[in-house]
Amino acid sequence: MKIEGFEPIFGEPKAEWADSRSDSLGRFLFHVSAPDSSHLLIQVTDFRSNTWEAKRSVLQLDDTRDEIGIGGSWSEFIDYVVASIKSEDVKPILEGHLNADGNGIGEDDWQC
Repeated sequence: MKIEGFEPIFGEPKAEWADSRSDSLGRFLFHVSAPDSSHLLIQVTDFRSNTWEAKRSVLQLDDTRDEIGIGGSWSEFIDYVVASIKSEDVKPILEGHLNADGNGIGEDDWQC
């Protein structure tokens, strides 16, 4: 299994709090790329004080494929991932609290 021909994807997700609080999160941007044929790199930032990165190996992606229950070939799964990322429904879900200055969110407080 390899990630081949993956074109970088940029987008603006609609971030929200996990517990539906009303604190404004502002705008976020994301970038998804394949730095090599074995990994997918996901970066999300608000270009102020919140930036996260997740790197997933093809083995982790294959595990995700099994958990979701998507059949078919590896390339069909990657096509599904690309289509999902390009959709209007990309939504980082943030947990935790704002830092004292009201700008940053505590480390490791996000999920996709």
